[in-house]
Amino acid sequence: MSRPCASILLTALLAGCATPYQVVQIPEREADMFPLSQTRDGVTIAIDEIRSAARARRYFGADLVKAGIVPILVVVSNRSDRRVVVKPADVMVLTGRDIVDPLPVKVVTTTATDQRWFMRDKTRESVAAFFDNASFKEMVLLPNDTYQGVLFFANPRPRKKESSLFYVSSLFAQSGPRVRIGITDLDRPERVHFGPFYLSAREDSTATARSESLWAR
Repeated sequence: MSRPCASILLTALLAGCATPYQVVQIPEREADMFPLSQTRDGVTIAIDEIRSAARARRYFGADLVKAGIVPILVVVSNRSDRRVVVKPADVMVLTGRDIVDPLPVKVVTTTATDQRWFMRDKTRESVAAFFDNASFKEMVLLPNDTYQGVLFFANPRPRKKESSLFYVSSLFAQSGPRVRIGITDLDRPERVHFGPFYLSAREDSTATARSESLWAR
C-alpha cells in the first residue's frame, strides 16, 4: 500500500516559478534494506536521518539542513499476517529525557519556499501540497504493505556535559538523540515498540540558532 507517489514529481507542481523548484522522489524501499532497522513480530521499522545538505536539496528542493531542520524518513514494512497502525504521535525523538516535537509541516514549507527570492502563489500552494503528501501520517498497514513518510525536526542536539573549564560533547552515540517508535497491532490487540535508533545529530551553532527560531514562526 504505497502512498500515491509523491510523484507529483514536481512538473506541474513547479512550473510557474522563474527558477523551477525541483525535487527527486525519495526511493521507496523495504524497511529491512536500511542500516537503521529493527524487526519485531513480523514488522520491520527503519529510519533514515537525512543530514546531508545535498540529499535534503534533492528530496525537498531546499537546504533544510542549513535552516536547522532534520528530515527523518520513517519506513514500516508489515510482513506479519495481521493489520497494524502507525501514526506520527508514536514516533518520538528524545534527548536525554526531553521529548523533541516534530515541526508543523506548514513551518517546514514556509522555510523551504522562503529560500527562493520569487515564487508565485500557485507554486507555493503546490509546494505545500508536496510537503503535506511527503509527511508521515496515520496509516493502517495490511499484511505485505509498506509505508513511508517524513517527519521534520528542529536540529535535535546531543546534551553537553559541563566541566569546570569547558563544555564537551559526548562521543558516544548512546548519549545523543534517539528515536523510539510504537505501533498498534489491531488483531491482537497490543502495542509493539521499536528502538532506540540513535541519531548522529551534532552541534552546529548556525543551524542551532536557526532551528531555535523556527517555533517562533
